[in-house]
Amino acid sequence: MRSLIPAAALLLTLASCGKVQETVDALPVASGLVARTLCTAIFVQGRSEEDVRPFELGKSLDSRLGLIKASVDREAGEVSAGPLGMNSMTAGHTPGLGCAVARPGEGPGTPSNMPIDPRPWPAGDTVSPVPPKIANPAALDAAIAAAFRTGSYGNPAVDPVTRSIVIIHNGELVRSVSARGFTPNTPQYSASMAKTISSALVGILAAQGKLAVADTGLLPEWTVDPKDPRRAISIDNLLNMESGLGFNEDYGPGGDPAQMLYAENSASLFAAGKPQRDPPGTRWYYSSGDTNILMRVARLKSGLSDAQWDAFPRNALFNPLGMRTAIFEQDAGGDFIGSTFVFAGALDWARFGLMLADGGMANGRQVVPAEWVARMSTPTALSGGRYSTQTCFRGGVPGQKGRTLELAGYAGQYVTIVPETRTVIVRLGFQPDRSAWDQERFLKAVFPALGVTAPYENRKED
Repeated sequence: MRSLIPAAALLLTLASCGKVQETVDALPVASGLVARTLCTAIFVQGRSEEDVRPFELGKSLDSRLGLIKASVDREAGEVSAGPLGMNSMTAGHTPGLGCAVARPGEGPGTPSNMPIDPRPWPAGDTVSPVPPKIANPAALDAAIAAAFRTGSYGNPAVDPVTRSIVIIHNGELVRSVSARGFTPNTPQYSASMAKTISSALVGILAAQGKLAVADTGLLPEWTVDPKDPRRAISIDNLLNMESGLGFNEDYGPGGDPAQMLYAENSASLFAAGKPQRDPPGTRWYYSSGDTNILMRVARLKSGLSDAQWDAFPRNALFNPLGMRTAIFEQDAGGDFIGSTFVFAGALDWARFGLMLADGGMANGRQVVPAEWVARMSTPTALSGGRYSTQTCFRGGVPGQKGRTLELAGYAGQYVTIVPETRTVIVRLGFQPDRSAWDQERFLKAVFPALGVTAPYENRKED
């Protein structure tokens, strides 16, 4: 069924390390977006529809989303949405796994309301009793305060909608500030930052001998026909976004990412169904589809039961890091949507970032293999120095020593990591208008205040 708003496509700006814009004109996509967004907000974050509508579903995304009405079944844990009250798409909540489109709800569970742990970070949530010295504390406080004001780091006419800022320096928590209605433990949307979580999980499976990056013939759907060129795609290709599949992340009506995320029962199989466009390993192309295929491959290779796979991110990664607020959402088929849907509090994003800065170590344990983190920290040649193993770089070219890793996600999600000084800068919010937030401008205020010298942005734009 086509959109009831045919005069113009429903515009959604989707995330990547560069600037990507998608056009979406399918009614199921718009309805699924509303249903899924509200489902997670209500049943995971404990927010109301009235709080979500002006932001995640507001005019900055597309004013026509106001025509998509929602109904909430709190007992079932479901949100249905459609134009003018017609419920065309439903998202269901599963306690511990968040929400998925086209999956029945299993009850509302209890929305996350994690209290602040009074112990010092990282075991707890408070600033160290003896915080590390920083170059200019007053300048740091001013830079953080400005992040919550319109125009400080972007368009003076557009509110950046900053929700949380967390600063780690020398491995210690030095600042944690959140907007009213949010805490540093409120699970917040990852967008494409989820890709790096996905990579870490694949690295853990690789260390367990469950998979190898050279593996090919990854999906049954690709091996039925012996002449199918997709048989040659390797895990390495998927990790580095070099699969060569014809997934359209850049432009066009009915863009693939929005269709995949909000109107498909299986995000991974939707992406896996794309034809081969280039030989694997010959071209870098930012593709959320590659990530979701990767997570299905990881599930198949893991040998785990459905219940064990559901618990795998928590048991293998979140619990060892102390990420108490993290939720990794799936599609209706049970595959984690590794491109987009991790929700975690700002302090937990900082815990993940510090683990990467420390070469995969956390709480005295090697959580992610050191060689895997080294791989994640080494830009690939085909990406022009801006990407590797589902991870972005802020300022970094092949062979450069002072690399700065960055998790970057749609609507202003960032975790910037300077391993040399064990510095992690978390910025979370929600503003689809890219002109409202300039991460480089923010870092240029924060780095000198901390006394950190780090390379600035030099990635090519998509």
